[in-house]
Amino acid sequence: VNGIRAERSYMRQVCAYVQQDDCFIGSLTVEEHLRFMAKLKMGSEHSSEEQDRRVRSVMRDLGLQKIANTIIGTRTRKGISGGEKKRLAFASEILTSPPILICDEPTSGLDSFLAYQVVCVLKKLAATRNMTILLTIHQPSSQVFAQFDSVYMMVNGSVAFCGSQLAAEKMWAELSLPIPMNFNPSDHYLATMSVRDPKEEVMKMNQIQRICDTFKYSEAGKSVFKESSGREVDERDRAYSEDWRRRYASNFGRPVFGASFFQQIRALTWRASKTVLREPTLFKVQIFQSIIIAILTGLIYTNNSPIDQRKIMNINGSLYQMISNMAFMFQFSVVHHFCLEMNTFYRESSSRLYRVSAYFISKNLAELPSYTICAILFTSILYWMSGLVPLIDSFLIYILVGMLVQNIAISIGYLFSCAFGTVNLAVAVMPIFVVPMMAFGGFFINQDTLKWYFVPMKYLSYFGYGYEAVAIGQWTHVEEIPGCTSQEYCARNGTEVLSNLSFKQSNFWTDIGVMAFMIFAFRFLAFLALYIRVKRRT
Repeated sequence: VNGIRAERSYMRQVCAYVQQDDCFIGSLTVEEHLRFMAKLKMGSEHSSEEQDRRVRSVMRDLGLQKIANTIIGTRTRKGISGGEKKRLAFASEILTSPPILICDEPTSGLDSFLAYQVVCVLKKLAATRNMTILLTIHQPSSQVFAQFDSVYMMVNGSVAFCGSQLAAEKMWAELSLPIPMNFNPSDHYLATMSVRDPKEEVMKMNQIQRICDTFKYSEAGKSVFKESSGREVDERDRAYSEDWRRRYASNFGRPVFGASFFQQIRALTWRASKTVLREPTLFKVQIFQSIIIAILTGLIYTNNSPIDQRKIMNINGSLYQMISNMAFMFQFSVVHHFCLEMNTFYRESSSRLYRVSAYFISKNLAELPSYTICAILFTSILYWMSGLVPLIDSFLIYILVGMLVQNIAISIGYLFSCAFGTVNLAVAVMPIFVVPMMAFGGFFINQDTLKWYFVPMKYLSYFGYGYEAVAIGQWTHVEEIPGCTSQEYCARNGTEVLSNLSFKQSNFWTDIGVMAFMIFAFRFLAFLALYIRVKRRT
């Protein structure tokens, strides 16, 4: 390209690529999306004022000003049209004014009118921004085809033609294959290079070979070959190539990000926070879910106070119910929403928009407040409805343990999402790990009675650590449990209840520490899985 070998590092500097499928975070508005892209593409070298100017400029050039405050569109909210999404995709890529724009089937999925509008937009960009625009297209209408300055046709891996439309029409006429009157030229070229009837295969293959050979040995074909191979370049072209080398070669050989690491985290956290607030299932529904489930569960255990022998099992059940709810309530929704963004993440990370680590950290930071609020709401309602010990320190321990268990479950959701990449596979495999952890939590079976080969499961069960910690916070404040008769064995105080469960009061801070460690360990494994997945795709 311009006398410089088209290597990946070079092409990243001079090209922008618009893919066939549109991938956006649909909860953002058009203007918010462009500002986000500007921050990541221009953050290190351009001021905020310059970024705003570029955003306004591309919106004006692509006719996006009227829909600037319209959301792109999510599963639950209708947004902009297909043609407007295409224009938004172009706008996202030309913010940095690349000299070359490559579009993969920009008219795919659009009707003839919208397809014509999209191609007219590209034509205008090429003229006003002095860009070279290359696009692939299948069976364009005659109106669309007429907009192209040059056409490049390939068949069976060989070049059939490269040049202006007038030259193509002349070459086909010389081959005794003239374009019929009032006929779409693209349909005619396609018909002459396609085998539609098996009976005509030999004749058609010979015709295709004749078309390719005619162009190959024509003056135009020889000129194209020499230019593309870098041979016989004149002094003017050589000087132009040297100018390009000075402008772009300084960045060759190293990964380039438009924004610094902290700018990436700030921009990504802002976008993820917008998504959390605007996507109902990410916050509003979760708040509602937490309140309703807490009330329904609390109604079951409203008769726990005052404590007597018959209610020991009820209280333990209430404690383990909280642990189980915190473990399962958000885990599968995390998988669902994380996997939904994977395609957008793949596309943005492969185009060097941001680092994998910046995306993962921002995702955690943005979602943490909403999950924390849900955990505090759930545990606060359930604690006082269940008639547990009315002491502030026990209450705070109860909330802390609930938050820790919730974050472990979310971390496991992240891990399986990053490891498997799809909702169906992650949701199918995750219970294989989670359900045994619940079974070895200490409520369904006494942990001291486990067979030796199940002991490792005991140390992996975050249900167990959470249950022991919250039980210690509850029962250590119960000095006497009435209702014990001489005919039956019973626990006379909270310490004996803990002993019957094989729990030790001295393990409290160990339980808290292990749960905190599990959060970081599972999230680190999730990041590694995501990083490896991205590396394999590039």
